[in-house]
Amino acid sequence: MQEDTQRAQSHTVPPQIEQYIRNGIKQANLVKQKRRRRFIRLGSGAAACMLLLSFFFSIKLSPAVAAYVSHIPGMEKLVELISDDKGMRLAVEHNMVQSVGASTSLDEISFTIDQVLMDQKRMLVFYTLQSEKLDQHVSLDKIELTDPNGKDWQYGISWSPGNHKEASVSRDRFDVYISEDSNIPETLTAKVTVAIDNVPQDTPLYVSFAIDKTKYVSLEKQVYPVMKEVTVDGLHFTIEQIAVFPTQTEVSILFDPANKKHVFDFDQLRLVDEKGQNYAFWGNGVPSRTYGENGMVYNLESTYFVQPKMLYLKANGIRAIDKDKLEVVIDAKAKTLVKAPDTQLQLDALRQTGDGLGMDFTLEVAQQDVNHFYGLVNELTDDLGNEYDYVQGTSSTRDKETTQSYGYWFKRLTNKGEPSFYTFTLNNYPIRLHGDFSVQVK
Repeated sequence: MQEDTQRAQSHTVPPQIEQYIRNGIKQANLVKQKRRRRFIRLGSGAAACMLLLSFFFSIKLSPAVAAYVSHIPGMEKLVELISDDKGMRLAVEHNMVQSVGASTSLDEISFTIDQVLMDQKRMLVFYTLQSEKLDQHVSLDKIELTDPNGKDWQYGISWSPGNHKEASVSRDRFDVYISEDSNIPETLTAKVTVAIDNVPQDTPLYVSFAIDKTKYVSLEKQVYPVMKEVTVDGLHFTIEQIAVFPTQTEVSILFDPANKKHVFDFDQLRLVDEKGQNYAFWGNGVPSRTYGENGMVYNLESTYFVQPKMLYLKANGIRAIDKDKLEVVIDAKAKTLVKAPDTQLQLDALRQTGDGLGMDFTLEVAQQDVNHFYGLVNELTDDLGNEYDYVQGTSSTRDKETTQSYGYWFKRLTNKGEPSFYTFTLNNYPIRLHGDFSVQVK
């Protein structure tokens, strides 16, 4: 079973960061893993955090990376934490890692920032969280970053508590996504709230660390204009450009507003070079963000230090649905589905208790989707205009592997009466167009 936990604070969040969050949640539901998600909206300029799922593969080090790792304490864990990302491994090889070692402690709990790997778009912070009590399980509950003046700046944060063999020690990373117009401070302070045995603590820890901009300031982004139009099963979109940074490659796609279908996502979107090497999104970080009304930027592995002669953008499928089927409506009195995209989605239960609302669904999926879960909903409305806060979601597979169960829990924030209908717009759904695509972009 996969469980999501979300919390929100009422503050203004930059719109581009909000979309990072939404798309991160959407992508996180694609992977069947037993991990928790954190989603916290922070102060103005500060963004939100969410858990995004990770894959871990065997580590294959080049001689240069092996030599670099051998003489820096803690580097073995860093390389393990980026082992799924070819671009990040090359960034390590090109000496982009900053050794930090800044530490603080409180009540037998210590938090250390070990290393930083970053450029102007993204910062990976590798840390160690430890309790002196061996029987305590420690994990991060909340992270905030401020500049030397104590002010927030425009960024987003994601991390995974993970599954650690040593309950009293957590060695992991959190990712910081930097807004285009954000001025990166020379020094940052991390305000860290710790959870002990899954219980958040009241008093946070503070640790400051310097940013060595010389590690990346000369590594300017590489932009390849593309402007190629693609049509798949009546859907039209334009691949506008590829922007390459040391930490990731950004693919900008503009969808024709006249399209009759809404696109949820691509299946296995990737870049492939002339040698057949794939550069994809493996689950670490934020998969995409919007730009404008009809544009999306997809984040893939970096090709910055590879410099391929040719690149092809490929996808094995496109998940999309007719725009008039995006809305799901539930009869609150009869506890039945009034409107759904198809018969594959069924409402199993509707639980209304005070200001709490729970809903359980069954979704029949194709064989290719048995190992994927889809975040169907994260925002809810009703016919009386009540406001709701997403609290928790769960997903699991039943005895029949093509039958998936989804449960969602919302808290009603206003009291305008008992509604007759609940409505939400699908956040994702396993319906695909007929066809894939492959386009040369370099």
